[in-house]
Amino acid sequence: MEGNFLITLNPENIAFSAISIVDEVGKVFFYQNRVFRAIYSEERAEFYSDLLSKTWIKEVFDAGLIKTRICEDIRLENVPLILEHEKIPFETHPAEHSSYMHWLAAKRLIDVNLALSRYGYILKDGHPWNVMFQKGNARYIDLGSIIKAEKVSPAWFEEFRKYFCVPIWIASTRWKRFALEYRRQHSVGFGLALSELFFLKKLLFRPLDRMIKHADDPFHFFSELNNWLDRHEPVNDDKDYWADYMQSHGAEDPLFPETAKQIFVYDVLAGEKPGKVLDCAANKGYYAKMAARLGASVAAFDYEEFCVDACLNLAQTDDLDITPVFMDFKLPTPNYGIGLLGGSAFGRFQSDIVLALGIAHHLCITQRLPVKTFCDICLKYAKKGVVLEYVDPTDKHVVSWNISIPKDYSLEKFIEYFLHEFPKIKQSERITEGGLCRNFVYFSR
Repeated sequence: MEGNFLITLNPENIAFSAISIVDEVGKVFFYQNRVFRAIYSEERAEFYSDLLSKTWIKEVFDAGLIKTRICEDIRLENVPLILEHEKIPFETHPAEHSSYMHWLAAKRLIDVNLALSRYGYILKDGHPWNVMFQKGNARYIDLGSIIKAEKVSPAWFEEFRKYFCVPIWIASTRWKRFALEYRRQHSVGFGLALSELFFLKKLLFRPLDRMIKHADDPFHFFSELNNWLDRHEPVNDDKDYWADYMQSHGAEDPLFPETAKQIFVYDVLAGEKPGKVLDCAANKGYYAKMAARLGASVAAFDYEEFCVDACLNLAQTDDLDITPVFMDFKLPTPNYGIGLLGGSAFGRFQSDIVLALGIAHHLCITQRLPVKTFCDICLKYAKKGVVLEYVDPTDKHVVSWNISIPKDYSLEKFIEYFLHEFPKIKQSERITEGGLCRNFVYFSR
């Protein structure tokens, strides 16, 4: 091919996405930091070639479908069509979305259906596992879900009701904290079973049930469903404990750091130029913003929804490659799905550099998390290094807690546990002014 070098790959040498092996349409694989989908059926290959040639497909991409093209420089033996998808930096689980993010995911799925239904197509899947976030914007990632159809099936409606409408409704009530627990469940669980009770379905979701009469007119049906979502937009106006924490300390532009902590982290990130960064307990995203503006794709997780939504707003407003994640450091998301093929947090959020700032003393002192366990969790995410903020027991904030200090809590222990994996240590001078007492350490290879 003129201007391109055609590479033929052997399918036996390709690592396909584990979760896509149950997909009858095509299997996702990765090569040279790119994302592809192998379409094995001649019939489906013709279907997608025709679909992607439509002039209106841009409307569907603009509505939120992951951008996709026919790949012309890669091929697999005995595979008639290879598609290339725009890459999503980090895969997320629905339980790792805030209630507002989950609502945005539902809106995105409906937006894509509205765009498709104008031309006689819809999505056959109505669940949240096909919606990911890119720069704070929800993206529908499963092109294989697109089918030609003139009617919405009851099965689609039931799936959307179960996995989207129920937790969104819960999030709009005084019981909103139960919405997260509901989203943790995949196909079984107390919440899912409860939502199936006949009287609850009819009592709470009668307006939804009435929509099914429009199933023969998909555009009308999805418009009505969109209106229901607009009436149930969750509002997270409860400020959590860390909502007012001043992370920037007056230095609003992270590319112009002022404090010793900011300068230390900036120097590490600017010097290492990591492709991916994991910001643990990211708060409202100051250091996530620093890493993203220095060119990294960032996963920023926190266990408070207010902070997660703040990171989401930061990504959207400044067009930053930040993926907000709702997760507790001590309780990372385990493998999930059929055969537990859905990856755990350790695999999905693995990054070149892990930022563990302002978190170790809270977990290891107040919550009694062993220092070794803290370090082991960081090491499972980190490929190249960990930036640690160590707060000494004599620091004024720790002293004010007036609690006993665990015997294993010391800088020497952190160094001991990180050293076997990351033997190179860059350490700041100890900060002691104003009653503070802390060090910043970068462990690397």
